[in-house]
Amino acid sequence: MKVILFSLSIFLSVQAKSQHNLAVEVNEGVSLLTTIQYLSGQLHNSTASPYKTELKKYFLLYRNHPAVKELFLMDNIYPDLTELGFGFYNFPDIKMYPLPDSLSWYKYISKPALENYLELCMQFYKQTKFHSFHLSQMANYNEWSTKFANEIKKPIAIFNTHFGTSDSLRWYICLDPLNDWGAHTYTQKTNPFFNNYITYQQGYFGDKDSLGKMVFKANVYDIAWHEGTHAISDAILKKYKGQINELASLMRQDEALKRQNINDWNHYFNELIARSVSLALFKKHLKPASYEQLLKIETGRGFIHIRDVADIIFTGFLADGSEKKFAAIFPDIFEMLRQKYK
Repeated sequence: MKVILFSLSIFLSVQAKSQHNLAVEVNEGVSLLTTIQYLSGQLHNSTASPYKTELKKYFLLYRNHPAVKELFLMDNIYPDLTELGFGFYNFPDIKMYPLPDSLSWYKYISKPALENYLELCMQFYKQTKFHSFHLSQMANYNEWSTKFANEIKKPIAIFNTHFGTSDSLRWYICLDPLNDWGAHTYTQKTNPFFNNYITYQQGYFGDKDSLGKMVFKANVYDIAWHEGTHAISDAILKKYKGQINELASLMRQDEALKRQNINDWNHYFNELIARSVSLALFKKHLKPASYEQLLKIETGRGFIHIRDVADIIFTGFLADGSEKKFAAIFPDIFEMLRQKYK
């Protein structure tokens, strides 16, 4: 697997020529929205880092900027709102793709209000000379990206062997140094460039190397296999929406799920599939102890159906000799859930 690392502005300009299937970087647009969300108090980051210290010093004078105040006054703001930063392009002469007519964020923020906020964010970018701060951090960004890409390329290659080819599945990973809430797949594409990529954000959780430098550490196998599944399963879940809804009575009230903001069956089932694929791949490719550890973690998070769903994915899709496509095993999953749990 080849790895490519460079700024998005260059990346977009050569995209037609590039045949590489993995890009890792700190995305300038996402970083912009993460900064504004942090300054507004709507991104609760408790992880100390030299990056956060430098960012606070640089942007302290802009805490009363209209973009910051606009977000501060909004309700129901989640950390992954920063994914809208992918819709910016043409740095440093920043531009934004028009928002689509349908976006799940409109349940919390009207389209006009969201458009107004993003326009203010572009003003913040220009008035604070955000690009200068971004360039000042480029040595760190490149170092983090290179290390993370080298760690995750193997699990990505394994995922691609089951779900596509190195040409058909391409990955774009955005390292998010101010975000300590986790990983998040970008499925509501507001930038057409990313239509051809499995795209997700990866947070920073306080890890350092032997020299005390920031490093992005994660269970790269679970991250790649879990987030990769989200990117390819959305269309399948829409296809089977009726059958999924028929099983809604299986949703239970669980404190562990509530802590993850999982409060309805559709959200639960979406996560169940991604986590079950990851568990099944652990069973096929990693040591039994790794499989058992992940199974214990996920059941502790409230996913009580995960072993059974993972077994169906393993035997029906991943096992040697299986000829079924991934989408074709969903009726088997529905039948198992009906027979065993209803």
